[in-house]
This record gives sequence, structure tokens and C-alpha cells, in this order.
Amino acid sequence: MRSSHPMIRFVVLLALAASALGVLSGCSLTDAAGALNVFSVKFSEGSPAVDGQTVTYSGSVLGTPSLDKFSFKMVFHVKADNSGNDTKAAFGSANLKPILNFRIASKSNLPVSTTLEPFTVEAKSIASLDFPIEIPVSALDRAMVRKIIAGDPIPYFLSGTLKFDLFDAGKSKGAGTSELDLASGEISTRPSGSVTTLLSGLL
Repeated sequence: MRSSHPMIRFVVLLALAASALGVLSGCSLTDAAGALNVFSVKFSEGSPAVDGQTVTYSGSVLGTPSLDKFSFKMVFHVKADNSGNDTKAAFGSANLKPILNFRIASKSNLPVSTTLEPFTVEAKSIASLDFPIEIPVSALDRAMVRKIIAGDPIPYFLSGTLKFDLFDAGKSKGAGTSELDLASGEISTRPSGSVTTLLSGLL
């Protein structure tokens, strides 16, 4: 039989709210509050946003050149802001590595996905992270490769949904995801003369 007494309804609602928070955290209300804060890990571009861009060739210059042996390499510098959390944020593991999507020229282009080594950001801190990315030149269209050879600036877009866990003294306090979505201007490179000669002959 349903009661209309306001005090009873208040107690029941309070108990339901406490129960919901307990389910969210899997343990205490304090841990639940920590789980609700896991969305505060934020990413932004570093300074410089990208450098080290170059084209390399892994084959022999004496053999027949092959497009799949050319790689477009660069290093992205990213700031990860975990200052809003009291616990360390751990991204990825040995079994499940973070994945970033790299697009050239347009955000609507198909991405080239690359895996990252697992990394952590300490509690109450902002870390500067280096993400080296290597893309097979064969994954790019030839018009874009010609621009790379010429050293023309090319817009790029770096994105990904990165899952992470919060740890305090080795104990998990919650899990969440952070969005990395950077459009950091343009990149350009001018390969060495020998690489340019080899690559130009394949286009």
C-alpha cells in the first residue's frame, strides 16, 4: 500500500539516491564522487604542436624502389590536463593500447589509425606528452604525396577517444574516456634529395 506521508517519501528517495551512487562506483559514495570526475582529463596541443616531420625509406637505394617502404614520420606534442583529479590517470595497457586517428587535408577524409604506447598522467598535474606517428606513404593519395615532396603545407587533424582508469595507491577509483580532437594548423616537410628522387620516380 502506497504511503502519502511526505517524510516517508523523502527517506525512500534519499535511500534510492544513495543506492544509485553505490552502484555507480561499485563501492563507497566517496569513490562514486571520484568516478563522476573522471571526465576532467583534457587534451590540448603543445608547443610546438608537431615537429620532426620527415619522409624515410627503409629499402636499399641500390634496389628497385617500392612505395610501401616509404614512411611519413612526425612527432605530435600534446598537453594532458589531469589537474582536476586527485588520482593518477592511466591510458591503455599492454593488452589494449590507445589509438589515434590522423587525417590529412580534410577532417572528412578517411583516417589513418595509429596505436600509442600506454601512458599515465599524475594526479593534480598537466603533462607534456610526445606522440610519434609513422604513416605509410602508400596510405596517402598521390596528389598529397607530391605536396609532401614539394614541402607544401598540409592541414592535419588528430583525434581519438581515449579510455582511461584512475588509480590511487594501485587501487582503481573509476574509469572514463577523454576526447582528443586537435586541428593544429599545418605540417610541411622537405625530404632529403635521395628520398625525393626515389619517391618522385614512383608517382
